[in-house]
Amino acid sequence: MKLSTKKLLLVSSIAAALVGCNSSDDDNNNVNDSTISVRLMETTDIHTNVMPYNYFVSQEVNETTLPEWGLARTSLVIAATRDEVENSMLFDNGDLIQGSPMGDYMASLGTEHVKDNTHPVYKAMNELQYDAANLGNHEFNYGLDYLDESLKGSDFPYVSANVWKVDDSLEKVSNAAEECEVRITEEFYETAEHKYNPYVILDREFKSSNGESYIVKVGVIGFTPPNIMGWDASLLKCNVMVSDIKKTAEYYVPKMKAKGADIIVAIPHSGLNDNDNEFAENATLHLAYVDDIDAIMFGHDHREFPNTTGEYGEIEGVDAELGLINGIPAVMPGFWGAKLGVIDLTLTTKDNGESWSVDHTKSTSELRSLVPNSSDKIIEDLVADEHQGTIDYMSTPIAAIDVNMNSFFPQVVPDLSIQVVNEAQLHQLMKWKEAGEFKDAAEDAIFLSVSAPFKSGRNGPQDFTNIQEGELTNASVADIYVFDNNTPAVLKMTGSDMKNWIEWVNSNAYNSLPLATDERFLNESFPGYNFDVFFGGFNQAGEGLLKYTVNVEKESKYININGFEYETTTNEQIDSLTYNGVEIADDAEIYVITNNYRASNVKMPGVDKAVLVKEEAAFNNRELVQYYLEDSLADHQGDASLAFPNAEVFKLVAPTTDSVWFASATLDEAFRCVDNGITGLSTEKVEETKAGTKGFTKFHFNFDYSGEFNCAAKAK
Repeated sequence: MKLSTKKLLLVSSIAAALVGCNSSDDDNNNVNDSTISVRLMETTDIHTNVMPYNYFVSQEVNETTLPEWGLARTSLVIAATRDEVENSMLFDNGDLIQGSPMGDYMASLGTEHVKDNTHPVYKAMNELQYDAANLGNHEFNYGLDYLDESLKGSDFPYVSANVWKVDDSLEKVSNAAEECEVRITEEFYETAEHKYNPYVILDREFKSSNGESYIVKVGVIGFTPPNIMGWDASLLKCNVMVSDIKKTAEYYVPKMKAKGADIIVAIPHSGLNDNDNEFAENATLHLAYVDDIDAIMFGHDHREFPNTTGEYGEIEGVDAELGLINGIPAVMPGFWGAKLGVIDLTLTTKDNGESWSVDHTKSTSELRSLVPNSSDKIIEDLVADEHQGTIDYMSTPIAAIDVNMNSFFPQVVPDLSIQVVNEAQLHQLMKWKEAGEFKDAAEDAIFLSVSAPFKSGRNGPQDFTNIQEGELTNASVADIYVFDNNTPAVLKMTGSDMKNWIEWVNSNAYNSLPLATDERFLNESFPGYNFDVFFGGFNQAGEGLLKYTVNVEKESKYININGFEYETTTNEQIDSLTYNGVEIADDAEIYVITNNYRASNVKMPGVDKAVLVKEEAAFNNRELVQYYLEDSLADHQGDASLAFPNAEVFKLVAPTTDSVWFASATLDEAFRCVDNGITGLSTEKVEETKAGTKGFTKFHFNFDYSGEFNCAAKAK
């Protein structure tokens, strides 16, 4: 729609008429020949990383090394990218208020605090003048009250089309035994009520190539992973419902067009794969096949798109190098503000500027990197109080330890960063048992814990737990257990279920031996936070009660894995699985404490047949670690520090394979582990690419090794 600023032309209409009857047609043709260039920018998965500051290391380290993240750094890229063009818009994809020490600190202050004080992420984003934003799954981690009060601090609209208010009158779609409905299908879209705005249509004044300004109606629609109903069930069940991303888009996009949207931008907090299950977590591919979506700004996976790494190349319809999905421009700019997603659109008109559409043959996608060694001081000053509060909060001491704890090599040798979490969880499980829980448990029932390395390189070559002997603080506990939203859950299962769980981890984590030339041992598409390790405590002699051996030369039990779609074979990689020296029978009764996220993965082998027997929302798993350390300190009064012997729960064997290689941390402490701790490891520095970040180190692992299982060695 053309703006009315040119009404002065009416004054000379008589004179214009004298020129000739075709002049009006010429003017219209000039408008129809003009175009509008619009730049769309996206941030995603900021996780409250506003400051370029690493709260897990000392202030001295921060003063010498500027981290490659932080919205204060992205701010400069946004400004420069805006300045290049006449017309631009800025969006955020979600996962904003949780996932870093500053997010932890703000959550510790509670809902009342964010009710009276603007959350620091919104202080920054309001300054940056975002146009709209979407809700990610981690927005829900602290509950709806905290989320809703936080959102009031934003000066821009939020959208989430597939999150709905609970309506008890709706027919159930999911398990009929559920206390409340958690999922709805398209026949209820007309009557169900949204929790948040499903979409917005923003009127934006854009300048065209002919110098005139026009109003373009920009439709923005957002989507949240439906999995939130499992991941945060204790907070969301009976409060909200979810719908399928693709079907919700197919319902709402035509309505947006009918209401006059010229262009439609989809902002799904959803990754990219070719899984087409209903209520799928990663549905971005299928959004690109929904008519009238013109651009997709996605996130959630902490990966980068477009890219030249070959990732996504096997998915039909995806051109990762050009940043196109079914010909639709798309971007996913990593995480923590390390990149800015940029889509350039060209709009054309056929009705003299009354409406506009996208010429997709001219659309482009790219990622912009941070400006070297620079940060926006205006943004830093806006969050200075919260920054200092975070530093003080994270430096609070808890206990002292006599070993190093890290997560450099958890998939090849047992490490203490996982074990201390398992010890804490098992400690709580046994407290519940002693208090009278699990009264129906068999006399010979086995009680175990399972956990995973939550920092194992997903976010770059220094994204590893790295705690040196000495004082443990709140920062240390957060370094061990990143996700402060996980709450304890207890599953009852059989020995057969437990074996299937371990086989599932093996099938995903390790590439088949023998490896192809230059092939790495660890499957890089399987996140470390899914590498579950079981633990059974210690016997009187101080030895680990649970032991298992995995022969990685044997064929995997689960093959052709695509998400939770897979084929099951009769293969087994577990050579032995014992508790207190006795093989665990298939019909053994086992109680396993884990977190609510893992317990909700009902399609995962091992969990699929287990029974959820207890959930506890009064405290989270990170707090369990803190309570355990405090209890241990009380039990060892007078000791200078706490001791953590390694239970050495699992061992990898490969009888005919000498060694394999994998990529891990580029940190001095990791190299010292090789020198002093694990004799089966050697290093070779190479430029590995992972999540768009170079600089991982190439490690070689020898299966026939001796020496310490853990990397707790002191520096020479």
